[in-house]
Amino acid sequence: EEGWFYEGAGIYRHVWLEKAHPLHVAPMGTFAYTKMDQVGAVVTVETKVCNASSAPASYSLRHTLTDPHGQVVATCTAAAAPLEAREEGTTTARMQVESPLLWSPEHPYIYRITTEVLADGRVLDIYETKTGIREAVFHPDKGFLLNGERVELKGVNMHQDHAGVGSGIPDALQVYRLLQLKKMGVNAYRSSHNPMTPEMLDACDSLGILVLEENRLMGINKEHIRLLKSMIERDRNHPSIILWSVGNEEWALEWTDKGRKLTETMREYCHRLDPTRPMCVATSSGPNIVVPADVAGYNYLMQNPIDEHRSHYPQRIAVGTEETTGCGTRGIYYPEPGRMAALNRAPDTDGTLNRIERGWQFYRDRPWLGGLFYWTGFDYRGEPNPLEYPATGSEFGILDYCGFPKDEAWYLRAWWTDEPVLHILPHWNLEGHEGEKVSIWAYSNCDEVSLSVNGRNLGRKKMPRGGHIEWEAVYQPGKVVAKGYKDGRCILKEVVETAGAPSRVALEATTIGPLTVYTVRVLDHKGRWVPTACVPLSLTVDGPARILGAGNGDPAFRSKERPEDPSARSFSIETFGGLAQVLVQGPGHLSVQIQP
Repeated sequence: EEGWFYEGAGIYRHVWLEKAHPLHVAPMGTFAYTKMDQVGAVVTVETKVCNASSAPASYSLRHTLTDPHGQVVATCTAAAAPLEAREEGTTTARMQVESPLLWSPEHPYIYRITTEVLADGRVLDIYETKTGIREAVFHPDKGFLLNGERVELKGVNMHQDHAGVGSGIPDALQVYRLLQLKKMGVNAYRSSHNPMTPEMLDACDSLGILVLEENRLMGINKEHIRLLKSMIERDRNHPSIILWSVGNEEWALEWTDKGRKLTETMREYCHRLDPTRPMCVATSSGPNIVVPADVAGYNYLMQNPIDEHRSHYPQRIAVGTEETTGCGTRGIYYPEPGRMAALNRAPDTDGTLNRIERGWQFYRDRPWLGGLFYWTGFDYRGEPNPLEYPATGSEFGILDYCGFPKDEAWYLRAWWTDEPVLHILPHWNLEGHEGEKVSIWAYSNCDEVSLSVNGRNLGRKKMPRGGHIEWEAVYQPGKVVAKGYKDGRCILKEVVETAGAPSRVALEATTIGPLTVYTVRVLDHKGRWVPTACVPLSLTVDGPARILGAGNGDPAFRSKERPEDPSARSFSIETFGGLAQVLVQGPGHLSVQIQP
């Protein structure tokens, strides 16, 4: 509709050519799942073996389960019926595991199953399967339970594209993006609106991120079911996945009996392919489509009468599949072409300030709901807001296109993590607005926060649970000082000063495998960050490294974001809001200079 950019184009995920014995485990041919018992857990392995030869073949299977420390904890063998030529067959085997290490967001323990195809005393094929031992249940009154404990889904919706590389995201960058989300307390990820790359799921498994994985097309024709089957069979061994979604905001179906029947049919396909997980469908407002779903997905509490549905369907299980963040452009507090101030600082149609706050409080106060997924975690290409040139991307991300935090990231960090947080906004480089009244906000989990502006004490206020604090001041360049108090004692201090002209840059490097993500921060002559700096930079790397791409988080970005030469070791990028990001592959050192 508005330049959707979900799947990208071309080859942008890994492509593998695999060689195997004619008698081998079929691609995506194992399905491992667990059931807890009094001893520990029973691990069931269903294995599809393919006989690609022109003659009948007999075989048996041997499964070996190793724990996260590499220790063998269980083995079993399974005899199989002979296969005719060009035939496939499925065998089921079970292993008992005593006192297993359970997978959870806090302890994402990964087990490995090694499956060997045996014939005439020889090993013909070896197939590896990663799995996790855990019990995930959705409950109509308790929400989501993992290993018997209630877990509130604190999630975000995500597309898979990133500044500098588009949809061709390196595996290490997938990990980096998840780590930025975890800093805010995020524990859940909805793959809106298509299956994510397997490497992202591997990262979710290892980092303890719960996943709602979504099908791309809703329907029951041959192609629709093929796509659904491909997603589930490919990904059902990932312990991070707790819920399948068969569709999103199908406006033509939500209010119709046809939509109800489609959901019902797709539900049965999901159960046939994976009887261990429930499915859901997300509605923008229509009630019919969610009636047959195992879990109802509500997109936006302002569009769905969730409490009314609870009274009509008390046994319905539900989650918030989308909820507005109210975010705008990072560091922008007054509208300008292609960029917008956060919607949170203006009243919504119900009079609410801070939409992100409204969403969290609503789901927090209803334990029968499983939690929510904000729209979105990162900004992404397409669906530009505002819908006018020169905007090229969505601005509703809690983090921008590079993963730099917007103010709302600090709201979630305050209420979704245990670390002490104090953040004040806006920044204090509001040139052109001297003498105007400014609303100053604090996001914090302290009991109270005090504020002074240019030496004037504006008072100490109590922080509402899950809320924010406001003061009004008149803008003049200078200094804003906030202090956070816990049990009457000052534990945090935040100072925001009016910075001077850009003078130099500071680099912060995060290396994950072969990738280094550099954050470039523009400073003035006193070493203060300049939050309005938009200056051109010259980038150079030495050593056996290359620049993959660069970005700055500007939703109106229209310049080149990566070198045309794939081996390039120099590039240029302009900062936006005092920041830029450079992606470097391979060992080397990045040098950055502000261009004159």
